Amino acid sequence: MADITYSVSLRVDKDFLSNSLAANNITASMDVAGMKSDTYVLSGTPTNISTANLTTAGLAFLRNIATATAATCQIGVVNGGSLVSFATLRAGEPAVIRLATGAAYQAIGTSGTRLRVDVTEG
Repeated sequence: MADITYSVSLRVDKDFLSNSLAANNITASMDVAGMKSDTYVLSGTPTNISTANLTTAGLAFLRNIATATAATCQIGVVNGGSLVSFATLRAGEPAVIRLATGAAYQAIGTSGTRLRVDVTEG
């Protein structure tokens, strides 16, 4: 039996554009029974997303838990000492990604934005 089960869906309904996409009961396995949960208060300075004490970083659930509509955050990898963003989350938005082994992750955001990060092992 899988250790992790998740579902994602997207529905677009704007003027004459209507589309629905979904992936249900997606499963993933953890190599080790471990999970790291952190909440980061962001600013204009990049903040390291910690994977310390995890043997191998696996699936990550990220959520911008800010309520102010202007509160956005960017998530990315560190390359040459700089943040290279691959996602922007608006207030309340979530994302699910599998973290790459050996990569360093950071987040940056509107001052006071809070980002919750839950990372499973392997």
